[in-house]
Amino acid sequence: MEFTYDVNGTVRRLTVEEKDGAYVVRDGDRQYTADVRRTADGELTILIGGRAYAALIARDKDRRIVHVGGRVHIVREPDEAAGGGLEGTDKASDGGLKIRPPMPGKVIKVEVSVGESVRKNQTLVIVEAMKMENEIRSAIDAVVRKIHVAVGDLVDPERPMIELEAK
Repeated sequence: MEFTYDVNGTVRRLTVEEKDGAYVVRDGDRQYTADVRRTADGELTILIGGRAYAALIARDKDRRIVHVGGRVHIVREPDEAAGGGLEGTDKASDGGLKIRPPMPGKVIKVEVSVGESVRKNQTLVIVEAMKMENEIRSAIDAVVRKIHVAVGDLVDPERPMIELEAK
């Protein structure tokens, strides 16, 4: 799966694939394998090439502040007006609700379809993360407007999986 982010003012495109319980990440000409473990809310341990990194992640509106390896990175979706928009995504500016996973993982089941009515706490998607299944549920009674994922897709909290329209 390909991800596009603005990192400290520079647009970066990453390709991520899950392989043997780890993630193979391609960043331009570089490729590395990362074993990612969530240690606490907003904290990850990342093992790359035998070296462990602690990552602290905090949300601030439309951006993430990531502290890793003694450096701070500001990460956000690229500004569409500046030509860095993400293909196939729409902003839910009309009051819709975007459903995102709490952590990176792999979609193992999509429980709903476009146009379906869902009730509060109904399971929408099941995501496997860190060898655990996480049921992603609706926070409201709604109608499914868009589905951005399919079984087997890798997901992360930066991109919506489903868009809902409140009833």
